[in-house]
Amino acid sequence: MIVTVTLNPAVDKLAYVHSLRLEEVNRLTHVESDAGGKGINVSRTLALLEVPSIATGFLGGSSGNYIYSLLQREYIQCHMIEIIGNTRTNLKVIDEEKHFMQFNEEGPFILQKEMDELMDYLRLCLDGSSILVISGSMPRGCSRSTYTNMIEIAKENDALVFLNTTMNHTLDAIDAKPDIIKISNHDLERIFHLDHELNEEEIIFYGKKFIQDKSNMLIVSRDNQGIYLITQPKTYHCEPMDLEIISSVGANDAFVAGFIAGLQEGYKDSELLKLAGACYAATTQSTKSCAYSRKQIESYLEQVSIRVIE
Repeated sequence: MIVTVTLNPAVDKLAYVHSLRLEEVNRLTHVESDAGGKGINVSRTLALLEVPSIATGFLGGSSGNYIYSLLQREYIQCHMIEIIGNTRTNLKVIDEEKHFMQFNEEGPFILQKEMDELMDYLRLCLDGSSILVISGSMPRGCSRSTYTNMIEIAKENDALVFLNTTMNHTLDAIDAKPDIIKISNHDLERIFHLDHELNEEEIIFYGKKFIQDKSNMLIVSRDNQGIYLITQPKTYHCEPMDLEIISSVGANDAFVAGFIAGLQEGYKDSELLKLAGACYAATTQSTKSCAYSRKQIESYLEQVSIRVIE
């Protein structure tokens, strides 16, 4: 079973105005609300691919109830820990000229007993056939060792771990040896204290150096230039597609979902990267945080180009 963890989900509100004006009343033409959170986005794309997953994490208050109801409506299996605090709401206001302002709440404070309940659930549900996907930021109350502890629980139960979080959280958890790590090329530059943008050869060199004795696979997204899958034997490049991006929200999470789905089905590296690329492309053509349908994802499969770099 695939288990996705979202510690700091949010209700994402997108509000539209004709013209965004400071220090004036801005009348909203309409407002759209959706469930936000990187692990939740992964579970949503997995559901489109008809790959079962369990979404877990923290939810609280009316915002938490709203997210839970959306996931239930989409037939996504959940085991969310109910918290005393309120799940945050993020607001983005955008006008007809694409000017925008974004307001993100800090989020709830997680009590130790709530964290303990989540850790106990992971001990119970993970086994040798499981894949644990740890995504996104942490709310207040979480320690720097939170993701490390999750990875250690997964390892004790022989589960595979995919880590996709901020650079700081990644560095805190790297010694626990997650099996797969996803970062950006800019993260790689900061990790090695480099003051220039890395070219392909450098991404591969420093990527292999980064995962040495720490991970089996590293996925590096590169601005508008595709995504690299780096292993010690080979590197694969999922080349960018010539698409006009409607929205990038959730696209990287969709990539993770496609990659994980491919792993679950036993695909070879190039095949699972192709599925991941198709999920990414389809999501960029959607106004939601995932593709519209499995058929839409499949329509991009033949357009995804994978280059093998020995």
